[in-house]
Amino acid sequence: MRLTEWPRMPFLNDEVKEWIALELQSLGVEDLAVYALEAGQEGDERRVMVATEVGLLDHRYAPFGSSARYRLAMLMYPWQVLRGVELRADTFRLWAREHRTRWSFRLHHPHFEAATESPDLGQALCDLARVCAVMAEPFGVPAGRVSSDVPGVHPGGPRPLPAADEPTGDDAPAEAGKPSDAPAGDGDTEGSNGQGTGGPAASTTPMAVRVGDGEEVIELPEEERAAIPTRSDDQD
Repeated sequence: MRLTEWPRMPFLNDEVKEWIALELQSLGVEDLAVYALEAGQEGDERRVMVATEVGLLDHRYAPFGSSARYRLAMLMYPWQVLRGVELRADTFRLWAREHRTRWSFRLHHPHFEAATESPDLGQALCDLARVCAVMAEPFGVPAGRVSSDVPGVHPGGPRPLPAADEPTGDDAPAEAGKPSDAPAGDGDTEGSNGQGTGGPAASTTPMAVRVGDGEEVIELPEEERAAIPTRSDDQD
C-alpha cells in the first residue's frame, strides 16, 4: 500500500502526507510500503513507517508545544541494520462461509509492533513485511561476515555447557606433582614402598621440602628437637 492509498483510519491528514512526500522527493526515492498507527497516551500522535529503496523511514507526527502546532520527526534505518522481521496471521471462522484474519507484524530493531483485523490494514502490513523481508539482512550474523566480526558473538557459535559428570573447577583432579588438600584414608591405602600408612600417622607426616644448592640436612636428636620453640610457645 502506498502513501496516497492509505485508508482513512488511522487518520493521516494532508499535511503529514505532504511532508513525507517532500522527504521522499529530497531523498530521490519512492515509497514501497507504508503503515501508520496511533501513538501517545491520548492517541493524538501517529507513527508512520515508510519502506523505501534505501531504508526504512520511521516517522513520529505529534504536537509540538501545543495542540495547534505539529511536528514530523524522521529517522532512517538502512536495511543493513534492520533485524528480526516477523509476520503472523491467524484466520478464524465467524460463522458459515465467513472468516476473519488477524495480522501481526513485528521488528526487533527498530522495535515496532502492529496488529489488525482490518482487510485494508492487513494488506498494508503484508506489503511492509514483504519489503522488509526482502531488503533486510538475516537476523544474526550478516552474510559475508564471520562471527568474530560481530560484538558479543563467540567464534564458532555458542559454547556448549560441560557435561554433568565432567569435573570442573574445584572438582577437577589435582595435577601431578602437586599435593592434594583432601585428608588421607583410614589405613587401607599403600605408599610407594608397599607399606600401609595409617590414618593419624599419614595426616601428621611433614611435607618434603626441596633442599637448595649448598645446603645440608642435619638430623637433630629427640631432646634438641623438643627444645626448639614453636609459634604456639611464643603466643603462650
